Amino acid sequence: MDPAWLDTIVLLTTGPHLCTGSVVEPSGTVLTAYHCVASGLGPRVQTHDGREFVGRMVAADVAMDLALIEVPGLGPTAPILALATEDPLQGAELWAIGHPFAAAASGSLSGTLLWSVTQGIVSAVGDSFVQTDAALNPGNSGGPLLDAQGRIIGVVSRKLSADNISFATRTTYVTALLAKRARPALLGGGWGLAAVLTPTHDRGYALGGEFELVTRERVWTRLQLGGVLGDSPAPHAKLALGLRQRLGHGPLSTALDIGGAITVAEPLDPEVNARLIAAGVGLGAIWAPVSGAWGVELAATLPFHGAW
Repeated sequence: MDPAWLDTIVLLTTGPHLCTGSVVEPSGTVLTAYHCVASGLGPRVQTHDGREFVGRMVAADVAMDLALIEVPGLGPTAPILALATEDPLQGAELWAIGHPFAAAASGSLSGTLLWSVTQGIVSAVGDSFVQTDAALNPGNSGGPLLDAQGRIIGVVSRKLSADNISFATRTTYVTALLAKRARPALLGGGWGLAAVLTPTHDRGYALGGEFELVTRERVWTRLQLGGVLGDSPAPHAKLALGLRQRLGHGPLSTALDIGGAITVAEPLDPEVNARLIAAGVGLGAIWAPVSGAWGVELAATLPFHGAW
């Protein structure tokens, strides 16, 4: 492996998410995975030598999990990685550079994890993805798989919950995206599931599940379904809509949600609610102006979430 490859790799911070990108054009264009920037926030871009910039997503292939980030501050002579023009050979040696578990790269682990290199082989080549046994973890997403010549043969996209089975989008789709510069959709964002303990209008509490859909990290919609706790169990359903403000960046990032809701399975009484979310746990307050009911809710994010 050539140490110069490290200078072409960047650390991307988008809200709470830490990912990897690689510079593919001298003007400062960064290639990464779409799910790393699906929220729509301008990613913070850090180079190997410590410089920091703010980028902007300018093109995306959502289906193939690819995105291009424009970072003018990197140009006009940024070191770049070339794209392989032929399919990799099964069994060929490869390297992956990225930032696995980047949020933990401090304290006693300082100097590790960031710009980390792992080695493996091409396990298989499919129509859309290259499979590899190289060690890849959260934070490697969007980073390159490199062949012996330092050319990108895939962009890290996903892995199975199994040992050493990871996938990278083939460079065929990267070449097409660079040529067409397809604009990202106006919509897009994230979705997730949570367990929620929420107040009811009779000063009781309901326990249930919540599905959340967030558009461009700005507008959220939630549907809660569950049952009322206590002596008189009853169904509980709520539809809520509101706005989100992101506070901070990286592992210390939190989200402040403010909006309104209608409880469907109880007497109609609109609510005003707010929730502060940090590290997957949300603490919120709800007030119903008509009935005067109020309460505090608790939400915990489940390990089911994604980008759209």
